[in-house]
Amino acid sequence: MIDPSRACLLEDPGMQLPPPPIFPIFRSRITCAVLTLTYVSDHEHSVSELAEATSTDTGTMAREVSRLEQAAILTSRHVGRTKLVRPNRAAPFYQPLLDLVTITLGPAQVLAEELAGLDRIEEAAVFGSWAARMQGEPGPAPVDIDLLVVGRPDRDDLHDASARAGSRLGRAVNTVIISRTRWEANEDGFIRELHTRPRVPVLIPALDGQ
Repeated sequence: MIDPSRACLLEDPGMQLPPPPIFPIFRSRITCAVLTLTYVSDHEHSVSELAEATSTDTGTMAREVSRLEQAAILTSRHVGRTKLVRPNRAAPFYQPLLDLVTITLGPAQVLAEELAGLDRIEEAAVFGSWAARMQGEPGPAPVDIDLLVVGRPDRDDLHDASARAGSRLGRAVNTVIISRTRWEANEDGFIRELHTRPRVPVLIPALDGQ
């Protein structure tokens, strides 16, 4: 199962927190998380998978899915007792909504997909204005995406992957590569600033097994 951008996770399953200021159209963070999972990744998800990924209970998720189905945003099918959810590609607004969710909510997910398979990436995260907006800091909408990569990946491969992600997101991706030793030493001012500022993890599939 592909995890969503952690920016949309509910901190408390019982709370309906407001949406992040980067994307005030939708009513809650759980809505943002469901849209990121279903629209950005090209996979069907069960209600229980969506609930687990968003740190909520299946009852709450079932109601959220039902609300989005009634709005024709999602559609579903049953395989046995399992309800599988996917975007409603027949909706007239599907492509505009896909573009909006991908560009606005999806950078961490898109980057995870594009970085998958690259060697020697030990950790990755989005930082800067996009991460700050996703974690609730007010401010103008970000014009680009700042990506932190800890490790020693091939720079050409990383450049190509970042360019593909930027093309999908409609924004430039600015990549900073830092060695594990430098990251953990936390000695210079730039690294100390990165440690204290908001970061949204990029959960690359290759990292999951490490």
